[in-house]
Amino acid sequence: MKTLLLIASVGTFAALAWPTAPDAEAGPSEGPPEAALIPQSPSPSLQVQEHVLGNGFTILLVEDHRAPRVAANLWFRVGSMLEPEGLHGIVHFLEHVIHQGTTTLGTRDLAAELPILQEIHDTEQELIAVRNRERNRLRERAVFFDELGWPTTPEMDALRQRLYELEDRDNEYRDFWTTYKWYMQHGGYVRHTDPVPASTEQDYMEMNMALPPEHMELFFRFEAERMVNAVMRGWEAQRFTVLEQVLGGLSRPQTRFNEAIDGVTAQSHPVYTPDGGHLPDFANFTRAAMWRIYDDYFVPNNATLVLVGDATLDGIVPLAERYFGALPRGPEPPADLDIESEQVPGGSVRLDWTEPLSPQVHVRYRIPGMGHPDRPVLDLIAALAGGPHGMAGQTLAAAGTPAAVSADFRVIHTYRFGAPGAFNLVAQAQSDGDLAAVERALLNVVADLREGRIDAGALERARKRLRVEWAEFLDNPQELAFLIGHHHTMNHWSVLPDLIAARDAATVADVQRVASTYFVPSNRVIATARAEPPEGSGPSWLDFLWADLPGDGR
Repeated sequence: MKTLLLIASVGTFAALAWPTAPDAEAGPSEGPPEAALIPQSPSPSLQVQEHVLGNGFTILLVEDHRAPRVAANLWFRVGSMLEPEGLHGIVHFLEHVIHQGTTTLGTRDLAAELPILQEIHDTEQELIAVRNRERNRLRERAVFFDELGWPTTPEMDALRQRLYELEDRDNEYRDFWTTYKWYMQHGGYVRHTDPVPASTEQDYMEMNMALPPEHMELFFRFEAERMVNAVMRGWEAQRFTVLEQVLGGLSRPQTRFNEAIDGVTAQSHPVYTPDGGHLPDFANFTRAAMWRIYDDYFVPNNATLVLVGDATLDGIVPLAERYFGALPRGPEPPADLDIESEQVPGGSVRLDWTEPLSPQVHVRYRIPGMGHPDRPVLDLIAALAGGPHGMAGQTLAAAGTPAAVSADFRVIHTYRFGAPGAFNLVAQAQSDGDLAAVERALLNVVADLREGRIDAGALERARKRLRVEWAEFLDNPQELAFLIGHHHTMNHWSVLPDLIAARDAATVADVQRVASTYFVPSNRVIATARAEPPEGSGPSWLDFLWADLPGDGR
């Protein structure tokens, strides 16, 4: 295990690790004088072609004919930020459910299925009415730590059991993972090995697949069908699948600590709510609530298709017109994701974690969202401060603390937000006794940035690292498609090349200005974890996590 891990993190890029620049071994204090620096060529440009269908469906294409394959990402501007209290996690759940099939895909006999699906709908409506009646009847609950303990009734239990039985009947007609199997049989591959080739974050959902050009029509046909004719098969089974994912994450102490840091950072902004959801909410999910999200946001005028690879607009647009162009434009989706951040508190916030964990210090500052003119400079600051020979590593070394430093770009711990995010300095210490010195070193780095005490050689190495990373994105069609779609969904694709150019042009004065604006105590969160927390710091979260699970279990 490394003695010290430091992560300076912000911005948008997280998929690829930074390679060490050839001259980085010297460190900032040993770099060449500013006059001897060799000017670097600007970052390679990005050529994006845009086409919008009459119904508002947007196509973004980057041609790359080096290999006979096309990376496709379909983006919807819908995410966990729009979820009401009590339904956190339902959008991620929806991502799983809409991959269970449609009226023409994933069924062996739709006519035989339809009566069962109707009975499922009617039974759930009855359960919703009974649950509302019983909860409205209650006036007091003893639920401080027992938040999973909503009382149930025999009538509610019977209706829930009926839904399970109906789903089992419907499963007799299901053809599991139809679209995924077709994709794999025709040369497809995804960014992660999962029969749900998609991801959901705070402000987006995306479907991804890479296919040979001759089979691209599969993607158009399947995803256009999924937009309008989804059938929520296997709903109860997927509820527990997603719940298992959340429990798996929460079983890791580091995940619990990261979510606690998000909680104190939040200032009530939903961007910091875990996109996987909250455990008590899994018993509250209904198909009816899910259908409302699907109907509001899965419309062509809220979708963007990003293609990178062996394709041309002349070949793609006719396919898009045939499948997506046939879909009617929907009402403009509710703007529930456009939530302004609240003002920061009047003092620094500190979180002292009470569960045993590897010794670490997090220094976090809130920063503006995607497309803001200061984001490129914040990217440069992350590259400047992080890495084994960045400013933080050098400061820790000078303080006599051995350091093995790495860096990445992160916004909180889910990497990509268009809404307000955070800049993170994270250091993992060798022992609890080192924590105070590590915290002082990190704050000294912040002071150096604010005062403009920045070595010219270190700044040029930071720019070089960003250029190398950008070149790697341009060389990876799937990651580039994801990056373009992310920026377009959060703002507009043009903010991405603007970001790259602005990073190349940023100066020490820009770094000092941005650091002085955001890296201030009133905008700061400091979180510390220890291998041996002080005695009397309270019960472990694990003491009550497993007491009860939402839903009735099967």
